[in-house]
Amino acid sequence: MHSLIGEAMELRVLRYFLAVVDEGSITRAAASVRIAQPSLSRQLRQFEASLGVTLFNRRSGHIDLSPAGHVLAPLARDIVLRADAAEAALQDPASVRSVNLTVVAPHTTIADVIAPFLATLGSDALRVSIREASPLAVFRVLRSGDADLGVSAGPPPGELESCPVGRFTIWAQVPVSHPWAGRASISLAEVVEEPLVLLSSEYGTRRVLDQAVASAGLKYQAVAEAALPEVVQALAAGGLGVAVVTDDERYGLRRLPIEVDGAPLEIPLVAAWGASHFAAPTIADWAARLAAFTLVTTQA
Repeated sequence: MHSLIGEAMELRVLRYFLAVVDEGSITRAAASVRIAQPSLSRQLRQFEASLGVTLFNRRSGHIDLSPAGHVLAPLARDIVLRADAAEAALQDPASVRSVNLTVVAPHTTIADVIAPFLATLGSDALRVSIREASPLAVFRVLRSGDADLGVSAGPPPGELESCPVGRFTIWAQVPVSHPWAGRASISLAEVVEEPLVLLSSEYGTRRVLDQAVASAGLKYQAVAEAALPEVVQALAAGGLGVAVVTDDERYGLRRLPIEVDGAPLEIPLVAAWGASHFAAPTIADWAARLAAFTLVTTQA
């Protein structure tokens, strides 16, 4: 393991490996990185020996990736790109915009918040990759280093930097035939009198509802629960019960804000990132722009 880590962090060898991947030939790769072919071949074989795997299938006049090589190639490319971005950022903070930012968030947050925000960005925006995770797993993924920014219901772990993204209304959604369909709002006390179709407890929406019900000394009857809001809404549209979600209406449902002491029941959304991330200022700026966009769209 020590040997693997030591060699993997040798960026020069990773660059040589990627040169062969991109050029498809030891000869052309040696020319592209400007070293002698025997030296390149020797260093790649030493690299393979240190990893304990074969990265290339070598045949007469041809070389291609082995299964292990296919696994390593995208990881090596990500390491090299991030190392280049880090070096550039230290020399010129403005160049950190070349970072490929990985954002992790729940399905609903991606669909209703992040994707609409991305649609407004110009061609000079950060390159962004989106990864989906359950609401409870978002900040765990972020802390593991598998993402640069996490967006989910707060609060995040205390060692992370964070900023509020917005507050989203929790709706009671009913078919148009339901007696509530023409109302402007509904009280929590009225909601708990109906059979409810709910999200699973890993969702912040469910946790906020449960906390509000407990604080009010109430109880509810959950007739079904699901891991996706679309399924919750579909079951409600079929007449099984009242859906409790933050999503926009689907399947002909009508939505009503759930009021507690005269105020709508809401869920806070938070963006978080590592304080020591080399691109932390740029990530913070991106999160602030997301928050500004969310404020405008939720008030529209």
